[in-house]
Amino acid sequence: MTNHAFHPRRNCRPRGRVVGAGGKTAAGMGRGAALMLALFAMMVVGTTTLSYVASRETSSAIAANAQLAADARTLASSGMSIAKDILRSSETIWRRNHVGGVLLNNYVLDGGTVTVKLVDIVKRANPANGGNIFPDDSTTEVEVTVSSTRNGATWSSVANMSIPSVVKGEYAIFANKIMIIDGTNNFIGRWPNAPMSAQKLRVNIGTQADLAFLSNVYPWFGSGVWLQGGCRFEAEVAGSTPTDPDSMKATWIYYPYSASGLIVQGAKASSVAAKRMDPLDSIRMVSPPVPPTVGSTYTNYTNNYVITGGTYSVNSFRVRAVFLPQLFTKNFEVRGGATVTLNTGTYEVYGSWILRDSRIIINGDVKFVINPNLALTGLDWQNSSVEINPNSTFEIYNGYSMDVRSCWIGLRKQYICNSVLIDGDPHKKNWFGQFTSNACYGVAPSSPQYMEPWRVRVYPMRQFLSSFFLWDIRDTSIVGSLFLPTNPIRLFGRTQVYGRVAANHLLIYDTASFFYDHALDLVTGFTEGRAPSRGGDPEDMFPSRVITYGFNAESAR
Repeated sequence: MTNHAFHPRRNCRPRGRVVGAGGKTAAGMGRGAALMLALFAMMVVGTTTLSYVASRETSSAIAANAQLAADARTLASSGMSIAKDILRSSETIWRRNHVGGVLLNNYVLDGGTVTVKLVDIVKRANPANGGNIFPDDSTTEVEVTVSSTRNGATWSSVANMSIPSVVKGEYAIFANKIMIIDGTNNFIGRWPNAPMSAQKLRVNIGTQADLAFLSNVYPWFGSGVWLQGGCRFEAEVAGSTPTDPDSMKATWIYYPYSASGLIVQGAKASSVAAKRMDPLDSIRMVSPPVPPTVGSTYTNYTNNYVITGGTYSVNSFRVRAVFLPQLFTKNFEVRGGATVTLNTGTYEVYGSWILRDSRIIINGDVKFVINPNLALTGLDWQNSSVEINPNSTFEIYNGYSMDVRSCWIGLRKQYICNSVLIDGDPHKKNWFGQFTSNACYGVAPSSPQYMEPWRVRVYPMRQFLSSFFLWDIRDTSIVGSLFLPTNPIRLFGRTQVYGRVAANHLLIYDTASFFYDHALDLVTGFTEGRAPSRGGDPEDMFPSRVITYGFNAESAR
C-alpha cells in the first residue's frame, strides 16, 4: 500500500542520474520544495596528486600536464556542485544515504570519475567518538571531499559546509480548524532524545483557520488558535536575531493567506509568532490512506477472540460475525496481564479492540484495521503497553471513536547493565510506577528511548458519521504520528505525544504536552503543497571562495 502521508516526496524533477555509494541512484536527489538547506561559510581548499611524464624537457609535455590538471580540477568542481545539490535536496536523506561516509563512489562524469566523501566535523574533533566520524541525523557541520580522476590525472577538493537553521520545515502540529491549549502546564517543543533536537530548530504549527471567532467559548462553531496561560514553548532557537523579535520565538504558527481576522489569541499568544502563509503555502490536509485488507492467508474468527493471561505469538487474523457483520460486532480482547506478539501482516476486527492490563509487542510490519460498527468505540485501551520491536512498524486504521487511558506506546528495547540483560524502557517502567534504579539508570528518564515516530501511524477510517466521534488520549505516553483530518482529538491528564499530530480540532488540557522530532521534516507531512520556512531566505547561499587551486604548474617543472 502506498502511504502518501509518510513516504518521501516523489514529485520533484531530478537533476539527472547520480549513482551513489553501494550502487544507489540519486535520481531523487533533485530540488526539494519541503527543505532547502542553505549552505554558508564555505571554504574550498584544493589539493592534487598528478601523474606526470618523466621527461620535463619539452614544453609540450608541460602543457599537456597542465591541461590534465585543469581537466581534473574542472571535473572536481562539477563533483562539488553535485554534492552541494545533494545536500540542499529534501529528497535525499544524505545524512544516512552513505556507506562509511562515501556518498558517491567512482561516479562516471564527463569522461572521468568522481568520488564524494563526507565527514562530520564536530564528531571528528571529539576523541570519544572512537573513530566514528561519519554523518548522522545530528550532523550540522560537514566536510565534503571530492576526488576526481580523468586521463590519469587526479584532483581533490575539500569544502567545509555549515547548515544553518534557516531551512524549510514540516508542521509539528496541524490543526485544521481549532487548536485550544487550556491546561495548567502544557508544553510544546522538541523531543530531547531526538537526534536533531540539538540543532534547536524552530517548531512550526499550521492551521487552515481563517477567522478566530467564538471558538474559545463554543469550540465547534468557530476556528482559530487559543493559547491559555498554562502553555509553554521552547525558550531558545537557532539563528535568532535580537533585532527581529519574531526570530527570537522558537514556535511559529502559520495561518492562511486568505484569513480575514485574528487567528492566534489567548494569554500566551505573544509567546509565538503568527505568520500569514504565502499564497502557495495555503494548503489543506491530505486524505488518509485507504485501509488494507487481510491477505490470502489468515485465521478467521466468527466470535469474540479473547486472550486472557499467558504469552502468545499470533499472525494475521479477521474477527467478524458470519451474518450481518455490520450489526453483530465481534471484539478482539487482550486481558489479565497477557503478552501478545503481533507478527507481520494485516489484522481486521469488526468490533472493538479491547486491551486491559496487558502487553502488545509489534514484530515486523503490522497493520490493524478496526471497524467498530455499532460498538462506537473502536480502540479501547487501558493500563497497557504497545511496544515496537526495532525496525518494525505499526499502522492503525480506526473507525468512530478512540479511548486510550494510562497506556505507553513506544520502542521495545532491551539494554545491558553490568552484564545483565534488562527488558523494557526505564521510562515505561516509571510510567507504570515500576521503576527501580540500577547502575545504568539512577533516575528514571523523562522521555522514552528514541524511535522514529513514523513507525507508529494512527489513521481514521472514513465511514458513516465517523467524523463526529471524539478521539481521546488520557494519561498516555505515545511515540508516533496521529493523523485525523476529519476528527477532533483531545489530550488529557499527563499525556505526552512524541512525534507529530494533525487533526480537524486539537484540544489539549491538564498537563498534556507535545514533543516534536525534527527528523520528520525529511518525511512527507500531513498537508498538500509546500511546507513553510522557519524564517529567512531558504534560497540564500554564499558563493564558493577559492583559497588555493592546489596545483602549481611552475613548481612542477
